[in-house]
Amino acid sequence: MKEYQIQINDETIVYQLTYKHMQNIRMRVRDGQLLISAPYGTSLTYIEQMIHTYQKRILTQIHAFQPYYQYNDGGYVLIFNQRYRLVVRDIGVKRCQCHGHDLYVYHYDIQGCVEKECYRILYDYIEERMIDYLAHDFDLDMPRIEIKKYKSRWGSCYYKEQRVSFHLGLVHLEKELIDYVIVHELCHFLYHDHSASFYHEIAKRLPHYQILQKRLKEKHT
Repeated sequence: MKEYQIQINDETIVYQLTYKHMQNIRMRVRDGQLLISAPYGTSLTYIEQMIHTYQKRILTQIHAFQPYYQYNDGGYVLIFNQRYRLVVRDIGVKRCQCHGHDLYVYHYDIQGCVEKECYRILYDYIEERMIDYLAHDFDLDMPRIEIKKYKSRWGSCYYKEQRVSFHLGLVHLEKELIDYVIVHELCHFLYHDHSASFYHEIAKRLPHYQILQKRLKEKHT
């Protein structure tokens, strides 16, 4: 993988290029960065022509990117899509406390403290929602809940082990998107694939699930 720069509308765009055994060029924006995969032998001239061809879409996606957090004093974190300002008061205690829309961090390890608090908030919310869904919408036993960091997924269902795993990054999203992921993973206890029957089960609980699914795909992990 190599890094290059290209000028688009008086704006310098950095892109990462990887050559692979493939037939067509693939361009995608992830976390505000342009990533390009191209067949071996493809010239930079042709690649940059393709970038200019799709420049409007690329720039829109890059400019729309909003980091979920900025871990420094005076920075911020999004919790359930609400912005909280980080106020650091290092007293050697690894915890956080919310006051209005300020999140006080009482330790120099800002990221560690905030992620610990986000873990607790997300776990509590998912547990509460799953109890509610299982009481009214699913005839299932309560599975074990895990919160992890994933690079490219929001959740996983391990039906044989009676556990579900969720990406910590869900804590930054709107609650209705988190609910969609919860329902999605619970429906995998009924159907282990992504068949029409599986999505029918989701639709019975969330009739507008396709709208939620589309919005979730627009989010970055």
